[in-house]
Amino acid sequence: MANILSIVIIITGICVYFIMKKFSHTNKTYLVNFTIALLMALLFIRTMMLDPLDWIGYIAIVFCGLAFIAQVILGIKSLKISE
Repeated sequence: MANILSIVIIITGICVYFIMKKFSHTNKTYLVNFTIALLMALLFIRTMMLDPLDWIGYIAIVFCGLAFIAQVILGIKSLKISE
């Protein structure tokens, strides 16, 4: 399961790159926000799967969680503005 999730994270990171290149200068910036939020959620889940969770793992969980929330909020705001 961890290997599959790691592959999904890599694929999502590549998708984030291409979506940022294509949509960051258009009125569809919410797509960028939602794909970054998806990447942060996947990183959050992958960090939770670590067996001995040390202090760096806890910091990663906190920052990935905060980044996920921030990107979802920014995506919703961008979606409302673009309509």
